[in-house]
Amino acid sequence: MRAFIGIGLPPECRRAIGEAISPFRARRLAVSWTPEQNLHVTLKFLGETPPGRVDEIASLLLAAGSGIPAFEFLAEGAGGFPSLRAPRVLWVGIREPLELVGKLQENMEKVLSGAGFPCEERPFHPHITVGRVRDRLPPGWGEKYASALSGKPFGAVGVNSYQLYESRLSPGGAVYAVLRDIPLPRGPERTEREEKGK
Repeated sequence: MRAFIGIGLPPECRRAIGEAISPFRARRLAVSWTPEQNLHVTLKFLGETPPGRVDEIASLLLAAGSGIPAFEFLAEGAGGFPSLRAPRVLWVGIREPLELVGKLQENMEKVLSGAGFPCEERPFHPHITVGRVRDRLPPGWGEKYASALSGKPFGAVGVNSYQLYESRLSPGGAVYAVLRDIPLPRGPERTEREEKGK
């Protein structure tokens, strides 16, 4: 099965992003737009993974998040990789606390590399992929996309857990199924109570 790790978005955030990109979707350009229900923040793509390793991976992810309290980030703005002049990926951005998202991803890479999963060599830039460009776009189109969504807020995302997903290919496109929901600690108060109970 094809697996990846990500942070899911609440329906109202996904809806706001879907409404913002709908004018661009209507132009029928060479872009494969992400279905609204599939929008998420990708932390790591695992690729083909034996189903028998799901419980092992979930345990590793629980350890990776053990020192990171639940947090909240804002979905806002837009951009493109590798550049807006010639984008291959169109995205919506996320704002603070990027250090917690980055720390979670760093911890995750460490524990998974110990289990034989290769580390991602590219720098980690957390984002929400909204479209993948299939062919050349009209000049200036990427800049217009980013400008239209610049500074536009799509809502706060409370992160109490993160998810191990399976990506199932179907005639209608990819369908994402949550295999495991990995909880994060709720903060210092919970940690203190747990320490006292030991």
